[in-house]
Amino acid sequence: MRIFRVDYSSEIGYGHLKRSLVYAKNFKDVVYISKATKNLTPYKFYHIKNEEEFFNFVKRLFPKEVIVDNYNFTIEYQKKFKKVFPNIKLAIFDDTYKECFCDKIINHNLGVNKYKYNNPNIVKIIPPLIDEKFIKLKNRRFKKEGIFISFGGTDANGIGIKVLKLLKDKKINFYTTSANKNLKKLKIFSKLHKNIKLFIDKDVAMGMAKSEFGIITPSVISYEALYLKLPFIAIQVADNQKEIAKYLRKKRIKVLKQSKIRELIKEDK
Repeated sequence: MRIFRVDYSSEIGYGHLKRSLVYAKNFKDVVYISKATKNLTPYKFYHIKNEEEFFNFVKRLFPKEVIVDNYNFTIEYQKKFKKVFPNIKLAIFDDTYKECFCDKIINHNLGVNKYKYNNPNIVKIIPPLIDEKFIKLKNRRFKKEGIFISFGGTDANGIGIKVLKLLKDKKINFYTTSANKNLKKLKIFSKLHKNIKLFIDKDVAMGMAKSEFGIITPSVISYEALYLKLPFIAIQVADNQKEIAKYLRKKRIKVLKQSKIRELIKEDK
């Protein structure tokens, strides 16, 4: 058995859950443990309120490995985990070359350099975690129309509506989820502008495959865009996107800071 320790919510987003679910397909017996109150996985799920409860579940289930994709599971928690469970393998997903105390560091970023870590011997570099939905669309041809826009399932920073206001005269395919706190504003805005189509909890892969251009974040979704060969601009909205942003810039893909989104108008003309 393998335990995945992953949190997700409208505040912190769903990116960690999304990539962990792709990685989880490599294993037969999987359990998810999370502070999230709703199970959005196909696996057995346990809700916890704190790490003490998490440790209790680990003690009870005693898995072969615990895989953590959660920035709040700090190095202090990692050290405590290995002290309490020295015989359980601990793997940590990392994007930022931070110090970890574990048996394995997993990094799926393109252009990653494992020698930037203090202990490169425990680093496992894996290919970008692309969902099967994108893989199935790889060689299909579609009529492409409009600009694909997505800032994650929650758009925690609320930049979606700002970008729509800047590009309100363009044909837009805006993808989000019902967890987006700005959903009411987005619905009103899309009704006022018939050229803007709002897709809620719909197939992002299909939306991307049918669009001409993309405006997204330098996160997992940018790997999916690269995979489908969708031209795009990325807007960095979080510190943990820095490494992917660097890689995209090396590939001469425009990456903007959140404060520079007005440059989108210039790029689109």
